Amino acid sequence: MNYRINCIFCFLLIVVTGCKKLIDVPGPENLTESTDVFKSDASAVSAVTGIYSKAMSSAVSFLNGGITIYTGLSADELIQNETNSTVQEFFINSLQPSNSLLRKDLWVRAYDLIYQTNACIEGLKSSKSLTEATRNQLLGESYFLRAFLYFYMVNLFGDLPLIITTDYTTNATLPRTNATIVRSRIKADLINALNLLIPSYPSPDRARANKWTVSAMLAKVYLYDDNWQEVESAASAVINSGSYSLEKDLTHVFLYTSNESIFQMMPVAQGYNTTEGNQFIPSRTFAVPAYSLSNYLLGVFEPGDKRVINWIGSQSAGGVLYSFPYKYKLKADFSASFVLREYYVVLRLAEQYLIRAEARANLGNLPGAIQDLDTVRYRAGLSLIDSSINKTDLLVAIQKERQTELFTEWGNRWFDLKRTKQADLVLKNRKLGWNATDTLYPIPGAERLLNPNLTQNDGYN
Repeated sequence: MNYRINCIFCFLLIVVTGCKKLIDVPGPENLTESTDVFKSDASAVSAVTGIYSKAMSSAVSFLNGGITIYTGLSADELIQNETNSTVQEFFINSLQPSNSLLRKDLWVRAYDLIYQTNACIEGLKSSKSLTEATRNQLLGESYFLRAFLYFYMVNLFGDLPLIITTDYTTNATLPRTNATIVRSRIKADLINALNLLIPSYPSPDRARANKWTVSAMLAKVYLYDDNWQEVESAASAVINSGSYSLEKDLTHVFLYTSNESIFQMMPVAQGYNTTEGNQFIPSRTFAVPAYSLSNYLLGVFEPGDKRVINWIGSQSAGGVLYSFPYKYKLKADFSASFVLREYYVVLRLAEQYLIRAEARANLGNLPGAIQDLDTVRYRAGLSLIDSSINKTDLLVAIQKERQTELFTEWGNRWFDLKRTKQADLVLKNRKLGWNATDTLYPIPGAERLLNPNLTQNDGYN
């Protein structure tokens, strides 16, 4: 298994070059030993913020548009309009273990980042020279990032190697760990982070994790476990913190100044705002979008929904009208006038309301669930929910609202179909060649050649 182990600490420092707005400290120079990296607060900050920077350093990769695009194709959100057979495998649910994007953009990229978080956790825990506040902040961020990475990996692949050290000799031959154990580690890391972090953000623009970032992620993790009481508690902590508010203007939600953002990632490549904006917005007038929205998704929106006119773009090409995701408004701009205006939104307040609504409904608090659901619907310009609605219909309404509010965001539709056990029922009638085993992606074949202890998911060779 390829975990990119060479010169990890040099690499951590190199990737932060040019990200002064994110880290607000100069990057240390000529430090190659792990003991040197974690001797000073400044160099330790550079090492941890290097993880964020690396995650955003290449187009369409694990944490930089890849999860949204590939799972949007696998579900019923996106249609691929370009003739790229490697991408097409995601769309027609015929992923091959040999798929280069599956390995490069998802598996390898994720484990690269996991290895970096492990290196930082080890270095921070062993350091005796950092100030307590800096050590706690950086260790909390590292625990959060590792949990965040594993959350998406386990939901994409199921059982997978649980690597929590930098012992590459052992890691290279680790078998897959049961997904239940991986999920337990995710929760343990998030609880560690929650105990270490404070409400204040350590950098401008909410581009690094704070206490509420972790609470928001915990709410999502508990949601996937149907742990309704913990979901309600974690989401309420964020909502009641007073730190966030829904943007009344939908065009402001995905700007880097949005007060709705709980956690967002700063683009680092010169000339780029978000990868998703660059991928989804057509390259020129009358050009066919690389990806368009499916009729299944478009048909879910109610008449008068403000999200349609604000978050969905349209373009005619060859006599066909295409609709495309337009939450992010900016493509790459390499002119001298380039200004970074959009960050990549990861966690936002509207999702927390919907998460809490689902928890409250399952706990029998229907009025509270309706209130949370109506908070999101009111912003979208929609009528409020009938207060006499029963629990079953309310849960259906919540899932529908998740589909329209969170479309093409971080694989929410794909994962919602799976966690509610609706994937096979819905997609077998919508996707050509669908099989029930398609809910998990295959383990990359090249990784299995490197590590013979890796087994394959059902339905794949």
